[in-house]
Amino acid sequence: MSKKVLVIESEPWLGEHFEDLLKRHEFDVVTTSNAYSAVDMIDEEHPDVIVMGLMLSGASGLGLLHELQSYVDTAKLPVIVCGSAVGLSLEELQPYGVRRLLDTSTMRPDDLAAAVRSVLV
Repeated sequence: MSKKVLVIESEPWLGEHFEDLLKRHEFDVVTTSNAYSAVDMIDEEHPDVIVMGLMLSGASGLGLLHELQSYVDTAKLPVIVCGSAVGLSLEELQPYGVRRLLDTSTMRPDDLAAAVRSVLV
């Protein structure tokens, strides 16, 4: 059974790119472009991991991370943050459930799938 990944990315081309990369590695992928719909998708889809940017339309990515930590059923959900010049370190984001931080300006295509696999172990 393939693991389900929720991609939350406000830039459509980047969200599609992440979706394509993960599907090539045989993950089941669902996508959304904003934090508001992400909350509904988490409830409906029950993803195993979330891949997201912090710059989202609507509520901020940090706001979404804070909200996820406030619920027992989503607090342990692993999160991978992807972006360039995020301005925060992994250590600063770990209390929000972030397990990996990928810089989209330097990452290679297989880095995303490797990061997803590493948080699912």
